[in-house]
Amino acid sequence: MQPSIQPASLHPWQQVTVGSGLMLHAPLTVRADPVPLQREFAAVDAATGDEGRMFMAGDGSWSSITLIEEGLGPDSRRATGRPTPALDMMPSARTLLEGLGCRILSCYVHRQEPGGLLRWHYDGAGLHQSEARLIVPIIAPPAAVTWIGDSPAAYPAGTPWAGDFTFPHQVENAPDEQRIVLLVDVVSDDRARSLAPPELYDQPMLRSALAEQAINSLRANRELLPA
Repeated sequence: MQPSIQPASLHPWQQVTVGSGLMLHAPLTVRADPVPLQREFAAVDAATGDEGRMFMAGDGSWSSITLIEEGLGPDSRRATGRPTPALDMMPSARTLLEGLGCRILSCYVHRQEPGGLLRWHYDGAGLHQSEARLIVPIIAPPAAVTWIGDSPAAYPAGTPWAGDFTFPHQVENAPDEQRIVLLVDVVSDDRARSLAPPELYDQPMLRSALAEQAINSLRANRELLPA
């Protein structure tokens, strides 16, 4: 059940989705046991030095360990990914990924520091696109939230979900606990879409038009973001 989370005010790029009727995120039909995932993450985290991580924020507040590294096909497009040794240390993650039945392009276990903030950004991931991103919360502080447009996503540990990340989104963590998730990039085919409600990928033309409008608004209003 989604908590009632309201921002002080909506940014202009968030207002684009108000009243659109679009579903911007939803839980998947699969579930995961977070306890072994938490235990396995602790082990792989302890065994991985800084040289084995990717840091996605200059302040170190957002880092990741690669479980499945992306591959490139002959046409330089992303292809089915290759497991890394880190995945061997997370057998529960491997079982979960295999159970999805999806064509997995890449998978990372991400850590967001307490109070960490991944500011407004956008990408091409959505179930109505050629690629989608599935998120598996492993440690999910109740106050952690991902804003997608005007819609807050805050799913508990063990509840995989997907979102329309073509819209500007921001990831906010609680101040007192780390946030750990699996980020799984997959091919958006019939199998992947079967894991989510159709409302999450319907009206693709409207989605594309509103996402473009929201992105243009974000670009035009960068001064509203903290430095």
